[in-house]
Amino acid sequence: MEVKILHSILYKSLMPWVMDTNNTKAIAEKIKKIGSKEPTSENELIQQLKGLLADYPELVEWLDKQNKKGTDSLKHHCYAIDFPTYSNTLSKYYNSIINLETLRVYNAFNAIMQKTSNNIDIVYHTTNALKNIKALTIKTVKEIKERGFEESPTDESSLSHFLLQLLRQHLTVLFFDIQDLSIASIDNPTSIEDFYLLDLNLPKALIGELQKVEIETNKTVKPNTNEKFSFGFNGTEAKLRSTVILLVNQVELLNEENCTVDHLITILTSKALTNQMHKVYFNCETVQLSYIIDKFKIYFKNLTPTAIEKSALFYTKNNNPLKAQNLYSNKIDSPKNQSTIDNILKQMQ
Repeated sequence: MEVKILHSILYKSLMPWVMDTNNTKAIAEKIKKIGSKEPTSENELIQQLKGLLADYPELVEWLDKQNKKGTDSLKHHCYAIDFPTYSNTLSKYYNSIINLETLRVYNAFNAIMQKTSNNIDIVYHTTNALKNIKALTIKTVKEIKERGFEESPTDESSLSHFLLQLLRQHLTVLFFDIQDLSIASIDNPTSIEDFYLLDLNLPKALIGELQKVEIETNKTVKPNTNEKFSFGFNGTEAKLRSTVILLVNQVELLNEENCTVDHLITILTSKALTNQMHKVYFNCETVQLSYIIDKFKIYFKNLTPTAIEKSALFYTKNNNPLKAQNLYSNKIDSPKNQSTIDNILKQMQ
């Protein structure tokens, strides 16, 4: 399993330190062209990647060879990290490439596993993939240390600082995603602690950044009402309701053909969620939803991406179950209609 595009970021044509940072207009056009729609299949994902990499014909040609024109729904990551947020056109460009490419590699490997039944072949493919990902992660960490980029990047950090930390985190997620797909066939799987401490030689404090996401399988994850699973709302319900109504009217928060404001308020304020509650279908972009939830969480004890997925009560604009990884990977500081959203959220104060 090659990680050619990710390798190119560190060593070849996509290296940020050779990027012309003075001409961002063409890059901005590429980002606009692919839009903010999440890909729903391998073919859609690769078309978006090709759009971003249009100036790199060797990578586009290589991507064409990888494309099986799959139309099955994409499998979401089963691990998550709170990735650093991009702050300008170039950092958004690289963020999009890495996000799409790691998702493509994960799904490509999953497709191989679905067709492989021989345990020897499973071990071979898994060992090869993990070896390549680990090697690139180690090299990325080495580059980070040599450049003095150990601290988490900020809005004022250089493109290289942001990108190297982002690449390290995405590769870490990808390593454990792929290991999990074949965990039953691996005699000695790598623990998260050993990966950070022994392989990457990183401080123990960083281990907590990687979180396992609860994945919906054949059975929906059902909250245990005996444990009174809830989001722990601690604000004023009247303010919450008026805020949600404004978000529905001005940024199309909900798909009102499938649910109502009352359905959402009931779930958010309930002290004991159950899978019998009416499902909520969002109608805004996932980047907007992630931003809104992040701003809302100060009024809740447990409004986290993991808790949202665990409830199994929310669906995206594309009518797919809302996963924690959807919210993690679509977290940005400036979504569409940000000023409108910010003004509306002042109603909660």
